[in-house]
Amino acid sequence: MKRFIAETVCFYLLACVLLICLFSDDSGSKIKNAEVNDIVFTIKKYYPDVDSAINILQGYETDYIVIGEDGKEVGASGQELVTDYNYDYIHRDYSVEILKDGKIQGKIIFINKEPDTRKKYQLFCVIIIMLFLLKDILTVLYLRKNVLYPVKKISEFARLISKGNLDIPVGRVDCSFLGEFSESFDIMREELVYAKKKEQEADKQRREVIASISHDIKNPVASIQAIAEYQFFTIDSKELQQEFRTIIEKANQINGLVKNLHTSTINDLEKLEVNPEAVESSKIEKALQQADFKKRIENFAIPECLIMMDKIRFSQITDNVVSNSYKYADTEIEVRSYFEDNYLCVCIKDFGNGVKKEEEVFLTQKYFRGNNAKEKEGSGMGLYIAEYLMKGMGGKLICCSKENEWFEVKLCLALVS
Repeated sequence: MKRFIAETVCFYLLACVLLICLFSDDSGSKIKNAEVNDIVFTIKKYYPDVDSAINILQGYETDYIVIGEDGKEVGASGQELVTDYNYDYIHRDYSVEILKDGKIQGKIIFINKEPDTRKKYQLFCVIIIMLFLLKDILTVLYLRKNVLYPVKKISEFARLISKGNLDIPVGRVDCSFLGEFSESFDIMREELVYAKKKEQEADKQRREVIASISHDIKNPVASIQAIAEYQFFTIDSKELQQEFRTIIEKANQINGLVKNLHTSTINDLEKLEVNPEAVESSKIEKALQQADFKKRIENFAIPECLIMMDKIRFSQITDNVVSNSYKYADTEIEVRSYFEDNYLCVCIKDFGNGVKKEEEVFLTQKYFRGNNAKEKEGSGMGLYIAEYLMKGMGGKLICCSKENEWFEVKLCLALVS
């Protein structure tokens, strides 16, 4: 490629030099300005006695022809000269009219015989330029066939791959330096097809394992629920009955979650469904009380209204928020609620060390954990899932904190209009 560019530049330089030669000043011109002035003055003086004037002008290098009013030759500076008006166009001659009493009596034609080498230069220049144009045309055709078309074909194949189409092979293109490169695309395509197939098989196995485990979980949970229900109806202690009622409700919640997990796995769903419905705000209080099995939440009140909520999903959210408070703060929990725009906002606040201000925005991102949570076991998925579920219900989840003083999760539930 470098050699090709160098050759092209050399051709351009050569063409420029030849064009300069072609249009440069006529250094071979035999017409001398001083002689021309003397010739014109002398012939006009002696006209129509042209021969006398020519005898006086002997020894001048400039050739000329004198013609009369009728266009016939009446004299010439040399015997070999003939009257030929084509000289004006071939040799760039020029003429001077002989005037007398305002009337044209004749004309002096000055002959400029250029050297033959100049014509050869002109012809050579034209030939070189034509060869150069031919070379450019052949170069364009070569690049189109051996570079532009292969690159276009590879680009089209890359575009298909980016869209997930792995069925069309690119093949080997007819280009010495792109042939192996194009074959590597086919190798990559085959590897992607193989990797995609293995990924689908692994995903299928994973889903089968999850479906199997979720099915197996149902049996022990059903046993726990049956025992709790039996104890609830047979025991006399009100306090113990309340504890068994909590166990029964939690068992029902686990059954619902396991059922959704099993269904979503079997149907190849990427995410669990959220189905909000209009419910009374008292369900919020019930969900928080069920999540607070350590009784850390202080007395609170929820305003009566209708909100959009998926009861199972909201219980999952409150369980996550309260359990996080147990794990990271282990303090009393304050719950307050108020209306804001078209939402009922429920704020769950503990009084632990909280998180740094710059970490708040990342708390609901997948796998993120604050610096003060490194020593605690966790995956960084709890608040991410909780925020996703809140959005699925048409609400919002907002985290805010003051380091070393408190941490708060605000759950905003859409009001029913």
